[in-house]
Amino acid sequence: MSTRYGLVLFTDSFGTAGTRETFDRALDYAREAERHGWDELWTTEHHFNPRALNSAALAMAGFLLGRTNLHVGTAVCVLPNHHPLALAEQTSVLQHLSGDRFTLGVGRGQPLVDQEIFGAGMAGFRDIAEPVALLDQALRQGRAKGGGERYEFDEVAITPEPPARRTPFVLASSSPESARLAGRHGLPVLLSPFIDVPTKRAVLDAHAAAVAEHGHRVEPQDNIDSSYFAIADDTPTAEQLLTAGIAETERQIAQFGKPLVERPVPTAEQALAGAARLTGCHIAGDVAECRRRLADRVATLGVGRVLLMPEGAGSHAAALRTIREASRVFTRR
Repeated sequence: MSTRYGLVLFTDSFGTAGTRETFDRALDYAREAERHGWDELWTTEHHFNPRALNSAALAMAGFLLGRTNLHVGTAVCVLPNHHPLALAEQTSVLQHLSGDRFTLGVGRGQPLVDQEIFGAGMAGFRDIAEPVALLDQALRQGRAKGGGERYEFDEVAITPEPPARRTPFVLASSSPESARLAGRHGLPVLLSPFIDVPTKRAVLDAHAAAVAEHGHRVEPQDNIDSSYFAIADDTPTAEQLLTAGIAETERQIAQFGKPLVERPVPTAEQALAGAARLTGCHIAGDVAECRRRLADRVATLGVGRVLLMPEGAGSHAAALRTIREASRVFTRR
């Protein structure tokens, strides 16, 4: 199986671009990705934040499916913010319209105010087992019945019926706990970009054990990795771009994100120090170094797909360069 490479569209305003300009840039990234050897596009969901502008991962995914020939996924739909059967129906529609070019990715998100407005607050954030089970039932069986603490309803049939009774569905995982939840349902995992490779390996091991324990079969190649990504003239420059870009993004998200649990906004120095600690998690360097890091990552984790985030480099120009030069980095096996 050949490794597939996906471009994550963060729709980052970089703190200065207007809304229309930011979305125009995202579409430009998508067009360039299709021209330069990328396999997939992935959309994100953020709310009430002027830095990360796309609040509708599924809507943008549907648009991209109609505008490109690439596979499209969500990384991720924030599960506590959505009724699982609404997600199942919309996923099925996108699968039918696109000819099976859509992958639904879901996760618990972050403990921000959107989860209080759209969902069940901290309770919904902490425990996603019930919506995961309902979403899996709906997409695997084409029917679902709610009988839990949060969702109570009689059995209904999903329309349109999910193709082949098994629409692709992955669960974002940054810890063994969430990986075990995915494994109990026989679902692949989407690994967080904010953990290092040894931690990712531990998450995958916990996932594999849960898959086996519950009698499922998930191939290692079904799992997905994710990473920030920057190509520059040399490795120190690429790492510096990501460190500064990620620090500024995280600082602005913290400033505007309205957390459910009170926490101070990091200073610029604290944000830089935190981003610097993640340097080893990224694919960053000149073309040769990025190719080496990416190949090592795929070999160590055994994943079949890697999602890459060039907007982490902090500017439109840096992201565009990385997208255009990425085909020289990708290893096909």
